[in-house]
Amino acid sequence: MVEALGPEVSNVRAGDRVSFAGESYASHAVVPAARLIRIPAGISFEQAAAGMNQGFLAYAFTHFAYPIKAGEWCLIQAAAGGLGLLLCQMAKVRGGLVIGVTSTAEKAEFVKAAGADAVIISTRSDVAKEARRITEGRGVSVVYDGVGKDTFAANLDSLAPGGYLVIYGQSSGYVPPFDLMTLQEKGSLFLTRTNGLPYLKEYPHYLELFVEWIRQGMLSIRIDRTYPLAEAARAHAAFEQRQVSGRILLLP
Repeated sequence: MVEALGPEVSNVRAGDRVSFAGESYASHAVVPAARLIRIPAGISFEQAAAGMNQGFLAYAFTHFAYPIKAGEWCLIQAAAGGLGLLLCQMAKVRGGLVIGVTSTAEKAEFVKAAGADAVIISTRSDVAKEARRITEGRGVSVVYDGVGKDTFAANLDSLAPGGYLVIYGQSSGYVPPFDLMTLQEKGSLFLTRTNGLPYLKEYPHYLELFVEWIRQGMLSIRIDRTYPLAEAARAHAAFEQRQVSGRILLLP
């Protein structure tokens, strides 16, 4: 989300509180106005930084990339991460049934708190076998995955016939080339690699929903910890060592 957002999103004025999606570890930044998003009233700087733009990704994936229906099972990889927890909540907003995958029992508690109907601890169980047990043998309608290479095979094996695998990241590395016939052999599956850009026109409506969901307590933004900007290296180390459940903020 680094391209111009359009006037319906970025119509900002002097003095507005704003957010932008970009890569900048700085106390001040010069950013084109077209890339700024006004932070709505009732949303704190912390909620905006930790969840407003990332929440849009969760909204886009669960409402458009594969719009999960009420009563459908989905599987969410890395469910205790910042985006994973938001995906759990967004899927529940739509009435979906959620299986969250995480690596420890401690992180599983945060996934349950985000609304997951079941949690698989990947270090203890075979993810695909557990997903099929939970869904009484059928498999899930969709997998939302930001891990990539390490989870790819298990994701395909977790899907019901005609299921969708929505890949949005590759924290474990890129999925290597594979034979497309595999999708037919496993049940005529659908596969996409996406981000939020195709759905940016939906951002204004999402922002209205985001504020309402926060107000009603239907959506919460978990901030695991904060660091001063000068300690950005510590923040990266915590993330890389998988010590985090939710979001990390750097404070200038």
